[in-house]
Amino acid sequence: MIEYDELARGPTEGAIDLSHNTWRTLPPELNDFSATLLHLSMSNNQLSSIPEAIGNLILLQSLDVSLNRIEHIDGAIGKCIRLRRLNASKNRLEALPPDIGRCILLEEVDASDNLLKFLPEEMLSLIVVTKIDVRNNDRLTSIPTALCRLPTLAQLLCEGTPQLTSAPENMRGDTKLLLFCLEMQQKFKDVLEPMEARHEELRTRSDRLQDELSQARRQVQTLERDVADLEWERPDGYILWKGRFVGTHG
Repeated sequence: MIEYDELARGPTEGAIDLSHNTWRTLPPELNDFSATLLHLSMSNNQLSSIPEAIGNLILLQSLDVSLNRIEHIDGAIGKCIRLRRLNASKNRLEALPPDIGRCILLEEVDASDNLLKFLPEEMLSLIVVTKIDVRNNDRLTSIPTALCRLPTLAQLLCEGTPQLTSAPENMRGDTKLLLFCLEMQQKFKDVLEPMEARHEELRTRSDRLQDELSQARRQVQTLERDVADLEWERPDGYILWKGRFVGTHG
């Protein structure tokens, strides 16, 4: 078969192209090239997931798995710490794995035309990323506002995301406007979050004081009962009651 011929030849200048075939999973033979494989293309196949085995390809610099049926990317992709380009567009992904943040050399992430609902906060670790493409994810509701502080991010593409609340629709097609909008939101969060933390701290202290007050009230009630018992047991009280008893029965 043609696809196995490509595998048998091994990497050509560090690359293997298995695109436009019928692969349903990563071929285990790829492990044989873990020391030489730099670029892997498996676009336009029938992949339903990127399994844990992807973590064996530790020298991988680019991965193209576009035009498949992928619903899940295993977190082991975080072991591909030399990965620079990831193309997972035109799949069925609902989320990107948080471990993607470990691929700190990533420069381009294309997750357009999927079913993403959010982007993981761990993407803030991608300190050299220049392009993030999440266009045409019509379930996407939020992206991390702190993306605006990634120093190299030049393209943040979000068109075709009608449920995105992070930016008005007329800003989603302009990276500069979008990043400006995110920056304003992030500054607001920078002010608000410490205040919310302080409010939570005060509420916790208030709850603790209320518990201490309730406990003190119970202790006071106990002491009042003890005092009442002592009043009853005082000698003059005893003598008074004895005298009454003797007088009544004498």
